[in-house]
Amino acid sequence: MYGFIVLVLVFFLNQHHAATTGRNISEEDELITVVTVYRHGDRAPIKPIPTSEYCDPSYWPMGFGHLTKFGIERQYDLGKWLRKRYDFLLSPTYKASEIYVRSTDEDRVLMSAYSNLAGLYPPQGSQVWNDRIFWQPIPVHTIPRNIDDVIVEKRSCPKYDTLLNATIKSDYFSRINDKYADLYETISNWTGIDVSDVEDIKLIRSTLYAIKSYNATYLPEWEKDMNWHLIDNLAGLAYLRYTSTPAMKRLKSGPFFHYLLNHLDLATSTNQASPAPKMLMISAHDTSLSGILNSMGVFDGYPPDFAATVIWELKKRRNGERYINLYFKSEKGLEKLRIIGCEIDCNYGTFKDIMEDVAISIGSWAKECNRLSEKFV
Repeated sequence: MYGFIVLVLVFFLNQHHAATTGRNISEEDELITVVTVYRHGDRAPIKPIPTSEYCDPSYWPMGFGHLTKFGIERQYDLGKWLRKRYDFLLSPTYKASEIYVRSTDEDRVLMSAYSNLAGLYPPQGSQVWNDRIFWQPIPVHTIPRNIDDVIVEKRSCPKYDTLLNATIKSDYFSRINDKYADLYETISNWTGIDVSDVEDIKLIRSTLYAIKSYNATYLPEWEKDMNWHLIDNLAGLAYLRYTSTPAMKRLKSGPFFHYLLNHLDLATSTNQASPAPKMLMISAHDTSLSGILNSMGVFDGYPPDFAATVIWELKKRRNGERYINLYFKSEKGLEKLRIIGCEIDCNYGTFKDIMEDVAISIGSWAKECNRLSEKFV
């Protein structure tokens, strides 16, 4: 049932295509709309390493789990990159009808969206309100995470929890954890954290990456002795596990794909009374991206970087055919991906058919999760 995880890295070598640059797009086909989902920028560790001398809050003035100045800069640069790539699509000045921005209700994620928009929409002309402050406010929409109807990771779903627990206890992951028991014990002694599963490896890896991003001198000496290739692979298994079955993909990422397809359908509609925005932007989390990518069959198992971005471009040929181009932007560059079961230029109707078993309305999600009494929008 879970054997596909072992082969995932080899398989996706054939799925990923050559990197492209962030320069302006210039093609005969019309770009109708763009959807971006990105991970927040660099943050402080959510929880410090107990054995570290830098676990005291005084070393982290922004607060544990919050966006750092480097995260602000990374997101600002991503916004500038998006401006350069889509300058022909978006007006040089901010227009509310052209872009809709949504964020999960987490401080670092909201701050990432605002930082990104500062790079995407520097004030121009009449929008300059202060000659000394090269910034303008752009709206970001959010709702509490426990009632989020798009990124549902923090919403309770007993059915999903049952499926995840079964996966955690599966023979496959039992063998993985048994195989690396000695490594787990070593890391437990180093960190003061009880390590018994790939999820623990994922969290420790995330903490060390956050420390390295902020101040590499804070890294513990034992970090140099870690086999980072192995750590990356074990952490990747934790990400893959969240959406390792069709039902888990639907319950974890399905509401997002329902939202995505509704937006793309609106963009293809001839109803100009309520046109879709040219850009839909969602600020989210590493687990959001891994679930979304895995649900399309394009997640390579490498943990998403800070500000990693998934991009859908909906285009129209001269003959009226509409198709999707999918990209993934990370520290490695911009990769053009082939959605499993489709061509690199994925016919929009085919894309909808492929995602049909994943996409689910929030109402259907609530019913399947037995949460009908819970507030949802």
